[in-house]
Amino acid sequence: MTKIHTGIIVSLFLLPILALRAEEQAWKKYTNPRFGFALTYPPGLVAGPEPTNGGGREFHLPSKEFSVATSAHFFVPDTGDSFDKRWNDELKISNATITYKKKADNWYVVSGVTGDGTEFYHKLHRKGSNWAGFEITYPHAQNKKYDSWVTRIAKDFVPFLAGDYDRLQP
Repeated sequence: MTKIHTGIIVSLFLLPILALRAEEQAWKKYTNPRFGFALTYPPGLVAGPEPTNGGGREFHLPSKEFSVATSAHFFVPDTGDSFDKRWNDELKISNATITYKKKADNWYVVSGVTGDGTEFYHKLHRKGSNWAGFEITYPHAQNKKYDSWVTRIAKDFVPFLAGDYDRLQP
């Protein structure tokens, strides 16, 4: 085999690996300056405006087909707000079929499909009197296209960064 043939064969194996690494590096990171959480999101998503309370941000494709909204705040016990209440409310989503749910001591996930065919994935973390989470939506018909995004966003989400952020003490 000539050096040229060997070079071509090596290139055919390396190009897909290099392309995958370039895509991995293109993901962006949003760090919330008020509540101290971090969300990694795919390239091509457009950031919506940050709300005036600094509680989070929404990112979506220009077509708005895929959207991830992330936020954090405090539980408001005087209003009945709590981790358990939010979990129970998630399970009562009207006109939706829940396909996955899991609750641990300090986080939960609820996902499914709404009656209009929108896939959703909600994850909420708690630490003391504070919560941070995100919600993802996209057409259920596009789940093969976006499921890997959901997996990566969920895996990379950091709900409580170390540091001096706007948090209540436990």
